[in-house]
Amino acid sequence: MTLAGCANITAVPPGPFAAGEHRVTVGRTWSDVTSISPAHGKTTHVLSVNGPLLDTLYISEPLGAGDRLVEGSDKEHPTPAIRADMSANETVEFVSDSVAATGLQKVETSHLRPATFEGGRALRFDITASTANGLEIAGAAKVATVNGKTYVILYLAPKEHYFAASLPEVESIMTSETRGK
Repeated sequence: MTLAGCANITAVPPGPFAAGEHRVTVGRTWSDVTSISPAHGKTTHVLSVNGPLLDTLYISEPLGAGDRLVEGSDKEHPTPAIRADMSANETVEFVSDSVAATGLQKVETSHLRPATFEGGRALRFDITASTANGLEIAGAAKVATVNGKTYVILYLAPKEHYFAASLPEVESIMTSETRGK
């Protein structure tokens, strides 16, 4: 409780939200739980509606070479870093490996499909994983690389109830994203 009292958790009201120059529009109130999320990267914002164990939305600031989406503590799953020359498949692997670095297991990606980001190309895909206790986790991700910077939105939640409960909001956020000028 003492640590929780020191944490800086703030409300993110409906409307624009900026992660550096990566901007999205949220349609409902989220909580910025970055300060209590041990796995967030230095340039990643972590939002939640019901608490980080029940739904987590990672929104990266623009990631350049050497930047990480998350900072893991598991030596068996080193935290991946962006490389300047990553292919589309390697970018998907970067996100998958980042999910594994948070401690989730059996991480798999599926349903890779095209998406857009500011009129350019992006990728959307689904993720499945599980916790060490066997809780099934579902996820959705969108990645785009523009002018050497990678933009990531990653949503993870327990497959039962929580994933589907916020997915429409997350889909809306993913279609609202832009770069700041």
